Amino acid sequence: MKLAFILFCLAFTLVGFSQQYDSVITEEEHIDANNAIYKTGNVFVYDYEIILKGKKYKLKTNNGMFASTDFELTAKESDSIAVNRIHLIVTPVADNERSNENQTQISYLQEPVYASLSSTGAVENDKNVWIHPIRKGFFNALETAPFPFVKKPLMIGSKWTDQMKIGQGWANDMWGTWEGQLLLDYTYEIVDKKKMKTAIGAIDCYVVESTATSNIGTTKLTSYFSKQYGFVRLEYELLNDLTINMWLIDFQTEKQFNDPLTFFKTKKYIKQ
Repeated sequence: MKLAFILFCLAFTLVGFSQQYDSVITEEEHIDANNAIYKTGNVFVYDYEIILKGKKYKLKTNNGMFASTDFELTAKESDSIAVNRIHLIVTPVADNERSNENQTQISYLQEPVYASLSSTGAVENDKNVWIHPIRKGFFNALETAPFPFVKKPLMIGSKWTDQMKIGQGWANDMWGTWEGQLLLDYTYEIVDKKKMKTAIGAIDCYVVESTATSNIGTTKLTSYFSKQYGFVRLEYELLNDLTINMWLIDFQTEKQFNDPLTFFKTKKYIKQ
């Protein structure tokens, strides 16, 4: 099953963009063993909304990356939504088969169609927690914003910075265009701690405000981080009056995942 998941996600490996975030501290051994949040077999389900010029949308279609990106927005109350929820699953993988070296393998699925699964990486240890957001179709836009990231110890007032370059393949008229490589300068600060009301109960969260500044402008991410559930809510402010909000609505543990053939046949990713 380990090899099958890698083959399943091969099209979504690190092709066409740079991955820096040099201040993220990774591990060379036992990469998943000490994870308290992003444990193998865990499932995180997020609802989301896209707000463009004050109107709320979801996705009627959403496919591809880079030049093959294809998506269509539809009213949030529409009955033709192809992406209603986003599932983040922590998939099992051998160290030599990881999509991202020295990172925990995470994969994203789009409910209810479940037509594909895209894999990327997360980092969790006693120094920091960092995850790569979904980047399929419309969510290419999130490459222009800060990634969810906290450094430990978690304390109000803590600040840190980082950088990353992204290629012009991530660009789009909706969220910004550029030529060549775009350098993003990141700032992060833990500004508060509050109890968030969620679909799975009240959760204590650290509030992290972050910015990504480049020559096309400044984007923002306010993230709400829980020691138990990770990033509970993500509020993105992108360019061109574009906002994306995501929030946790379900959390499951110790799941086993179907092999790709079963997944494609049944459209179910959890073993029954």
